[in-house]
Amino acid sequence: MYPFFKVPIIKKVISYIVPVTVASSSSKQNPFLEFILYRNQWQLATEDALYSDGDRYLPFRVAFKRVSKDKLENLGDCVVLGAGLGSIVQILSGKYRCKARYVLVEHDAMILDWAIKNLSSKGIANVVSHCESAEDYVKKERRQFDLVCIDIFSGREVPPLFTEKDFLLETRRVLKPGGMWMMNYIINDPREFAVYMDTVRAIFPEILVLEKEQNRILIYKG
Repeated sequence: MYPFFKVPIIKKVISYIVPVTVASSSSKQNPFLEFILYRNQWQLATEDALYSDGDRYLPFRVAFKRVSKDKLENLGDCVVLGAGLGSIVQILSGKYRCKARYVLVEHDAMILDWAIKNLSSKGIANVVSHCESAEDYVKKERRQFDLVCIDIFSGREVPPLFTEKDFLLETRRVLKPGGMWMMNYIINDPREFAVYMDTVRAIFPEILVLEKEQNRILIYKG
């Protein structure tokens, strides 16, 4: 299925007024998935969360504004744990003209397929995909990256596995010296977030925390 190429003009026009559902589906990991066009940007929705918003995806737009354009333009290798529809790659490639070699890691095969087709339709081809758990991927990966982005959610929560010390240590291991590490987090329980931040600060000293409503975007510059 290639929903990217089959949207009638009238639906594109309507999308500037209200979101237009282009495709609905389900997968083993997500019983409800919607592929939505809104203001001519693709969104990925589950029952209670929105995972992508094209190059408008706010958490990482906010994060990248805290990094020099020159540094983003000259990234060599970037890994994204939690693909969505490829918004992170889309922002870097479009807004910052970044020509990095991208790795997308996503455990939901359908979401990953949509992400790759979306990016390909925009002419972004320098992407390698891995359909597996981010935990499994970082455990076996021996390369290091200039940028590690983590955007993993189940609904509106980061699964506990991805806030634990062992996982965070593995993401630090795959980060090049001088590289950048970024993670998107939504606060549901302030106490849980405080415990998580204690773990993060033990691994990533001088972490920067950006606030955007309930989102906390964490940035470490090595």
